[in-house]
Amino acid sequence: MNIKYLIALALAGLLAMSSIAYAGESLNAYFTVNYITYLNPNGQVNNYYIEYTLSIYNNEPRSIPLNVSMSILPYSSVIYTSPAATAINNNMVTWIITLRPYSEEVLDVRFKPVYTLLPIATLDYGVLVNGSSVNSTVVNGNVGTNVEIFINTTNQLPFPIVTTITLTRQSGLFYEYNITPTITQDLLGYEVDYWLFNTENVTSMSLNMITENMGPWHSIRINPITVQTSIDLNESIKALNESINSLNSTLNQLVSFSSTVINASSLSSNYTTQFFQLIALLNQTAQVLGASAYLINSTLMVEGLLQAQLVELKVALSTEGQILGTEVSVISQIRSLLGPIANNQQSYINELNTLKQDLLQIESSTNNATLISEINNAITIINQLEGSLTALTQLYNGLGAVQDELTSTQAQVNQAVNGLNYAIAAANESETLIISISNNLYLLHNELLNLTNQLLATYLSISSYQTRALSYMAQVNNYEEEIRSMIVNDEVEETVLNTLAKQYLSYVSINETNVSTDVTVEETFIINMPSIVNTQYLLQLINATTAQGNETQSPRTIGIVVNGYYGYFLIMGIAVSIMLILILIRKFRY
Repeated sequence: MNIKYLIALALAGLLAMSSIAYAGESLNAYFTVNYITYLNPNGQVNNYYIEYTLSIYNNEPRSIPLNVSMSILPYSSVIYTSPAATAINNNMVTWIITLRPYSEEVLDVRFKPVYTLLPIATLDYGVLVNGSSVNSTVVNGNVGTNVEIFINTTNQLPFPIVTTITLTRQSGLFYEYNITPTITQDLLGYEVDYWLFNTENVTSMSLNMITENMGPWHSIRINPITVQTSIDLNESIKALNESINSLNSTLNQLVSFSSTVINASSLSSNYTTQFFQLIALLNQTAQVLGASAYLINSTLMVEGLLQAQLVELKVALSTEGQILGTEVSVISQIRSLLGPIANNQQSYINELNTLKQDLLQIESSTNNATLISEINNAITIINQLEGSLTALTQLYNGLGAVQDELTSTQAQVNQAVNGLNYAIAAANESETLIISISNNLYLLHNELLNLTNQLLATYLSISSYQTRALSYMAQVNNYEEEIRSMIVNDEVEETVLNTLAKQYLSYVSINETNVSTDVTVEETFIINMPSIVNTQYLLQLINATTAQGNETQSPRTIGIVVNGYYGYFLIMGIAVSIMLILILIRKFRY
């Protein structure tokens, strides 16, 4: 597919970028370019030509004079024009017309170029009669003869095209096919089957026709099968624009979400670093308290050192209390950032559900497979965003619990500071209080150890939340890259289609002005099927007619010319019929 893109873009750079049409909204125009090819059953080209059709609509209550020109390929032979062209000079066919108020004019030119390159698709087919290849347009057969055709259409554009296969049924044949017709219509008493395909790469189909009744002349001519590929360039470009806009909107939402999560994660990282430092300080202080209590019990000589240690410990705990207050403030800031998301979670989910419903409505109103695939991808992303919003709300609630734990811890630290104040006062009052102080220190040591364990559990919980948030961010980043890749792919396709539209618009000039014109490109392949003829019956009929002709020339029949008058005309009628059949066979063969 990448090679097709490169080739298409390289050709696009060499094409003329001018587009010629007409100005104003008073006129609407639709330009169709149809590449028509007639094919033999054996795969040979019988005939080919190109047909331009321009439909112009006058939306004004006044007549509009128009000078319309169509540029055909160099060295082409004009087959016919409708209506008759005003002038044909070199490669330019010109009409000078007056378009009446609120009327339509259809201009058509059919020409045969020296050669032609099919721009949107190629056709590969094969016709088999009773399992064998066909080398002529007339095949010997009888009732039960099986005619089979295989059709493969290959898309040469980086955008889906529409393939239509048409078959007009006829009496005397029984039809078998591997795909049920999309539409069946009754046209002028004939049943016509249509198969419609959205061809992205290759469309394949097979059809069997078995002779059931060959008629009084023991022959049947099988109707041609038409294969047409087409693309409405304007509608395709419009669909790509809608897809690109939708993908850009989704990408902007993901980028905004990613930015919010990154900011929250940055604050959380700073918070966890300070939190870990606080845990280390509390653990160190608890160890000092335990050692101090042991020394107090060992000797009174360390009383002065203990008092100094208590003062230092008080300062440390006061500092720790301030750090805890800072951490509570940091968590409060993080929750204030996540608060709008958590508090409006249901609103966001409702908006995402509304967006999902809009996408589902678009999906139900379009047959474009690429657009449907992109809508399904967008719906999958929306579902994942809803899960991420739920996870963020859980993180918000978890941080609230952490904030409560830190607040409780800060209160405990304040209680410990008060206990230190009491211990210092008691040491100053009397040595008898040393034992009580030692006990208090042990109690404080245990409280600090418990507090350290609580803070460590809180730290691990916050780290887990942060890891989950980063995991979600990795998924969101992958989605962003996929969407960017889809946008680039759609933009490349849009560039190719815009270039094709400009190329075909350069073939048309109306009053030498510019206007937006809808362009449709078609390729029509008309596959002539073989005629089935019972040659043995024909030979018998010829022999019988020859014998009867010789008998009419005998002396006995000459004597009864009047009585044989009716038989004479019967013989002549049969002879003429045989001659007509032979002429038809010769025509089919060549």
